[in-house]
Amino acid sequence: MLEESGVPDADFDSLCLIGHIFNADRTALILHGDNLADGALCRRFFASIEERKTGKPLQYIIGKWNFMGFDFLVGEGVLIPRDDTEAAAEKALELAKLFDKPKIIDLCSGSGAIAITLGKLIPEAEVTALELSDDALFYLKKNIELNAAGNVTAVKGDVLEDHKLFPDGSFDIIVSNPPYIVTKQIDELQRELAFEPRMALDGGEDGLFFYREITAKWKTKLRSGGYLVYETGEDEHEAVRDDMIKHGFENVGYVLDLQGYKRVTFGKFSI
Repeated sequence: MLEESGVPDADFDSLCLIGHIFNADRTALILHGDNLADGALCRRFFASIEERKTGKPLQYIIGKWNFMGFDFLVGEGVLIPRDDTEAAAEKALELAKLFDKPKIIDLCSGSGAIAITLGKLIPEAEVTALELSDDALFYLKKNIELNAAGNVTAVKGDVLEDHKLFPDGSFDIIVSNPPYIVTKQIDELQRELAFEPRMALDGGEDGLFFYREITAKWKTKLRSGGYLVYETGEDEHEAVRDDMIKHGFENVGYVLDLQGYKRVTFGKFSI
């Protein structure tokens, strides 16, 4: 049914939905695959298949997704954590080791995947998660609670304006996965993305709007020697790098993702 409706990775999605609804992983299916399934669960399963056929993301149907070993509640109104974002979290994690009790802020935090992961893996860190959307903020707060991330604080704020809330030199690391898709390309993307919040995707006419704004407005919120770490879209690294250098960042580098794209751009700010 999923294959016929054009769902990519239909086998994977089917297995995930079986696991979610019947609480049966691959081993359970091998051992108990001949057992008669509960009728109510069957109806739920086929209802979920019908939802997936419309293009509704698998993660929204299940209601949670794993990111770097931690579970995150997700639903309509919040961006789904993706494997590509692990590269940004891992780079921020690496750089945080340079600081004693690092102070970190995650801008455009969404579900809190980056902020909470850093908070859990660096217990001595103080992490702020800034998010504007009320829908996303709901999930962010729920995920802080779910993961018992007591060193992560959710703050409702606009990345374009609320740099003013924080004194200069407040942070050792600023990390962000901002909206970076070119506006005119959004409607051409796979249908699953139509279910995700546009404000978390739309990076403006050239996809670079939020990078320029964040670099210019947030750079002084870093202590001298602090780092700015971005997840960047395909083919955006060079433009983001040049803008960071223009604003005084040094040693600007990149990290490749599993597909070989320059997925992370980072640099050191020295006053």
